[in-house]
Amino acid sequence: MKPAASLVLLFSLGCSLGLAQDAPAPAPEAAAEAGTNNLPPDPFGEIGEIEKAPDFTLPVDRTRGSFMLDAKDGTYVPGSHFANWVWTLKAERWGNFYAGLVYDSLRPKLGVQLKIGDAAVLKGYAPRTNPIANDEPMVIGAVYLPKTGEYPVSLLTGDQSNVPAFNVRGIRFSPAPESEPHGQSIDGMIELEAKTATTYAEALRYEPKPEKNCLGFWKHKEDWAEWVFDVSVPGKFEVVLHYGSGAGEVGNRAAVLVNEHTFEFDIADTGGYQNWKELKLGTVELKTKGENKLAIVPLALKGAALMDVQKVVLHPVK
Repeated sequence: MKPAASLVLLFSLGCSLGLAQDAPAPAPEAAAEAGTNNLPPDPFGEIGEIEKAPDFTLPVDRTRGSFMLDAKDGTYVPGSHFANWVWTLKAERWGNFYAGLVYDSLRPKLGVQLKIGDAAVLKGYAPRTNPIANDEPMVIGAVYLPKTGEYPVSLLTGDQSNVPAFNVRGIRFSPAPESEPHGQSIDGMIELEAKTATTYAEALRYEPKPEKNCLGFWKHKEDWAEWVFDVSVPGKFEVVLHYGSGAGEVGNRAAVLVNEHTFEFDIADTGGYQNWKELKLGTVELKTKGENKLAIVPLALKGAALMDVQKVVLHPVK
């Protein structure tokens, strides 16, 4: 290419670029109409509200069966780099419990260690609390109490824990399931075994003996059980209760609550508490993908015990 031609070409390109740079930017309205703008995409634009299953139609008490070791009932021993709290726990029911620390803190976090007899050593970090709502305990872990009676309890903290900056208010124990429920099986069935229930109770509990493997000691009308489980494929299900009732027990009545659905039924004598009977309660539609809830609550307790429960099974309706 000749030098003159090259100069002409460069001059033409420069003019073109200059015209492009000098051209006014499109108005926001025009950009909006064209579907483009200079704003970055909203990173949360595709996130909607988490779907939640409806609540039960009957009232339930999730505080039943919980108890607390209050700070004023414990012994506090300060140290230069740590502090120690000591209590005596008098367990009136054996079983699995969540152990939670109730405290106030202005510090970012503080290491804590909780020891319950020989049953468990639980460790964690206690973060700063919200002064507006700090009554909920920080769950450190779960502990299985194998029998009723007394257990020594000690709480070791990484610094002073009876001062305004960090103040222990107590240890709260709440009922916990002894095993997590299985997920929905590949054929759509949901099996809720006794050991995966949380028993909000003073007497009702999971009985682990192989010949039992059930919820038993259902001696109080206020005691109830709940399963929290995941549904991966929503749909319609037939609710089947597997239970046993002692000879001569008549007049007992209960309800199975499945989210907003309620199935009331009379408890028939099956010839023995571990003589299992299948009771088909009806069909329920589970619309929520994810967490759902099922509970059994007594309505009338006339005999020595309500019943024993082996499991609840939700069979998909084709």
